Amino acid sequence: MKIKGWLIYETEHAKKNQAFIQWFLNEAKELEMELDFILQSRIAFGVQHNELVIVLDGKTIDPPDFVIMRNIDPLFNEQLERMNIPCFNSHHVSVICNDKAKTHQHLAGKGIPMLDTYFTTTDELLTGNLPIPFPFIIKARTGRGGGDVFMVEGVEQLEAVHTQLSARSIILQPLAGSPGKDLRVYVLGRTIAGAVLRSNPKSFKANFTLGGQAEAYTLNEVERTVVNKVIQQFDFGLVGIDFLFDVNGRLLFNEIEDVVGCRTLCLTSDINIVRMYLEFILQKLGYGGDPT
Repeated sequence: MKIKGWLIYETEHAKKNQAFIQWFLNEAKELEMELDFILQSRIAFGVQHNELVIVLDGKTIDPPDFVIMRNIDPLFNEQLERMNIPCFNSHHVSVICNDKAKTHQHLAGKGIPMLDTYFTTTDELLTGNLPIPFPFIIKARTGRGGGDVFMVEGVEQLEAVHTQLSARSIILQPLAGSPGKDLRVYVLGRTIAGAVLRSNPKSFKANFTLGGQAEAYTLNEVERTVVNKVIQQFDFGLVGIDFLFDVNGRLLFNEIEDVVGCRTLCLTSDINIVRMYLEFILQKLGYGGDPT
């Protein structure tokens, strides 16, 4: 009997990633895995007759052997794990890595270089309680893809950001040494799969989707050591770990992308990250060698 899994997306993200979804389905077929693409909107979950349950299209169904979660819903991740359904990425990764404040809090004191980072709200900033001087960076704690990230150089900009973000929880950081330049390291389990240098001379944001450029990057041994310190703190499936650079070109931890996009890795290398991910999952489930 084939091992059966679900590949879960929310609707808008699925529309933008049809080729990536098909890539998963094709590779799964090659590996003789039964992988179904399912929109999160088709799923209901909770407690029924005093037992945890997942309902698909209005019907209680037999659970899959595993789930590849390409949507951000930590509660659903936890439901799966409480029902003994392996979820990639895990509930723990989803909870920590989709919150920039929690991520920095979790990694503090682990010997991982990072910018000074303060946890606050936009309302608190208007009281004048600024822990660092202008200019600084404001990021929404749950923002993704470079969204809800602002450079603030004075009070007028601060007020404008407050209007845009309302009373959201944020983090506050000084500028990094090399604005408009960052490094994304793709990690599979405990293995570094590849790295991409992203740069944008026209903005302090280096995101490829915001007009940045991307090129393959080879980590040196010092950089690998820094990346591995992050890896050791989690049980990852597939993630992207993002780093900034200080004035001397050394890595500064920035954030972790749980539902990581792989477009730049595909454009800059011939790495078959989807095949690698599915083989990793098979190994994790006991259908191959030891997972890395």
